[in-house]
Amino acid sequence: MGKFSKSKGYRVEAKLVKEFVKHGIKARRQPMSGAIPDFPYDIEIRQEPWHKLSVEVKARKDGAGFKTLERWKSGADLLCLHKDHGTTMVCLDLPLFIDILKQADNETQD
Repeated sequence: MGKFSKSKGYRVEAKLVKEFVKHGIKARRQPMSGAIPDFPYDIEIRQEPWHKLSVEVKARKDGAGFKTLERWKSGADLLCLHKDHGTTMVCLDLPLFIDILKQADNETQD
């Protein structure tokens, strides 16, 4: 990976961590994210009721590669990507994900 790609990745990851923290979500960028086995993902979220959520971040100029996902999701809240005999993945917008984390945290504090 070139220097520009690394710095772009760092900027996007740092921006996401700031967004999570701004909303009261405990998040941090992983040291040398993805470069060493002990920290295989980009961001770690520690939020009740989960002990830890690992976040992998992908950034593309002009969203190249994401256009099909955006078209499929259209106006829906969630896009479920199902592979036969595999795990279903869920794609959602960041504001909704933040709301879900905050709501779950509020329910564990009640």
